[in-house]
Formats: sequence, C-alpha cells, structure tokens
Amino acid sequence: MSKTINFANEGSIDSIRVKAAVYNRIDFELSEEIWEEIDYGFAECWNNEIGLRGLINEGQIEKFIYNYLKKKKIVFEYAKVEQIVKIIFDYINMTGGYLKE
Repeated sequence: MSKTINFANEGSIDSIRVKAAVYNRIDFELSEEIWEEIDYGFAECWNNEIGLRGLINEGQIEKFIYNYLKKKKIVFEYAKVEQIVKIIFDYINMTGGYLKE
C-alpha cells in the first residue's frame, strides 16, 4: 500500500533554488539538459497530475518523471530520479514549501 501525501494548493516552488539544492546534494553527474527535462517532468506532474486532486501517491512523481524521460529517449537510472525527487521534497519542506503533513 503506498503512502499518500497532501499538498497545499497555493504558492509556487522556486525552480532555481530547487536546482541548486539538487546539485549540492547529488553525488553523480547531472547534465543541464537532463536536469531541464527532470524539472519539466516534475512541474508537469505537480501541476497537471497532482494538482487536480491535491494528493501525491508515494512514488508517483518518480514514476512520472522516469516514464517522461523514457518517452524523450533519455536513459537515466530510476534510483537517481528517486534521489532527486527526495531532495526536491526535502527542499520544499525545509523552506516552508507547499507540502502538508
């Protein structure tokens, strides 16, 4: 059974600061091009998939981004997508972002 997380409907996420948080915490190479696609995939999922219901199923964003990258013919490890999404969620929580407990 997957965990479900509620998120607030107002506010926005500063993608420049999220990018800095990700690059500061990863221990692998991440090209600018792949980051841009991951960022776009995250935004698409956050705004258009999750935004309709206000609920995030555990692993939903990771799967969305991974499948999005595959459709774009970008080979990138799922475990790295998971790590990046965890950093993004940590950043959102640390900055008083838009996830509700």
